[in-house]
Amino acid sequence: MINNYINDYLQNYNIKTLNDFENAIREISQVLILCGLSKTDFFKKAVFYGGTCLRIFHGLGRYSEDLDFTVLRDDANFNFDDYTHSCVKLLESFGLKCEVYSKNDYDIGEIRRRYFKIPIYDIACSYFNTDSINKERKVAIKTEVSTFYVEGATYENNMISSPVFARVLCYDYSSLFAGKICAILNRDWRNRVKGRDYYDYMHYVCHNVPINLEYINSKANSSTSKKMDFEELKLRLKEKFNEVDFDSVKKDIMPFADDLALDGLDKDLFIASVDNLKCLKK
Repeated sequence: MINNYINDYLQNYNIKTLNDFENAIREISQVLILCGLSKTDFFKKAVFYGGTCLRIFHGLGRYSEDLDFTVLRDDANFNFDDYTHSCVKLLESFGLKCEVYSKNDYDIGEIRRRYFKIPIYDIACSYFNTDSINKERKVAIKTEVSTFYVEGATYENNMISSPVFARVLCYDYSSLFAGKICAILNRDWRNRVKGRDYYDYMHYVCHNVPINLEYINSKANSSTSKKMDFEELKLRLKEKFNEVDFDSVKKDIMPFADDLALDGLDKDLFIASVDNLKCLKK
């Protein structure tokens, strides 16, 4: 039996396939995890950023898989286990069974990582009125906290009003855009293109979001005093877009977005978009 809140939430999605269902359950769970974290002192120590932040609070037109956070000051002793119980308790109060998966190396180095794993067999059978679903199938939500502080970002408080009221400290729009540009310019995926970065970039462009260049310089040049000016940033973006295989971009994003939204994504569009970028004035 599906919890009434979960059932009502699912009605907001155009669910046709099990993949659609998993994406919806993942997003519902992400919201509940954020609400669970807000019941602790988590957001006094860390801030939410990344694609899921953009999806939940700014209407990004694709699903996003992970929850990404970074500390407000360096914290090599950050312990994720101080916060997971609150999240699990809230998830289970809404009928979503949950286990938290961890390994020893998830607490070594800069990143603290946990996976919230939610079995979906029972609720999927109820929703689709069939039992022809793998009983071991689970939705996994990777949740990471960077324990290394990077200056230059600015923050804002965003509110969740359903299923409970929650305050979530987030990167503001301009800092989120800056983080995405850093990912486009610096992410190393070898021969694989992470198309979601390019899809998200176009969201910011279409919403006329100015770029927090100070954060880009802090993140990219932590070991040098040299700062990149806005014209150099635009040149680097054009060079990057010129070398990208946009068929690979579309292939990567297809499981998370409407096919029609991908039709116009091509090299010429991205290169032309750079001339419309704006820099945040301080």
